[in-house]
Amino acid sequence: MKNRVFYGIEPHINNYNAKDFSRGDYEGCMLFQTKKGTPVVVSRSKSMDIWQVQYGLSSVFFGTKAEALAFCKGKFFDADGQAV
Repeated sequence: MKNRVFYGIEPHINNYNAKDFSRGDYEGCMLFQTKKGTPVVVSRSKSMDIWQVQYGLSSVFFGTKAEALAFCKGKFFDADGQAV
């Protein structure tokens, strides 16, 4: 069992913005969450037309936004807990 103490507001996906996860050549565009509430970021490359889905320690790359969202469909949830 892990005891967690939060000072201030408890971390929740609603407290984040997709732009907060922008780094390097990738710009955060959409933000989802896993069943456990950890963030899932859909990012777009600024230099090439490549889309990236990051969750946990994994990164999956796609050629189009539609392919990236199709990957997320049924696996991840929006900020309200509804399936994508």
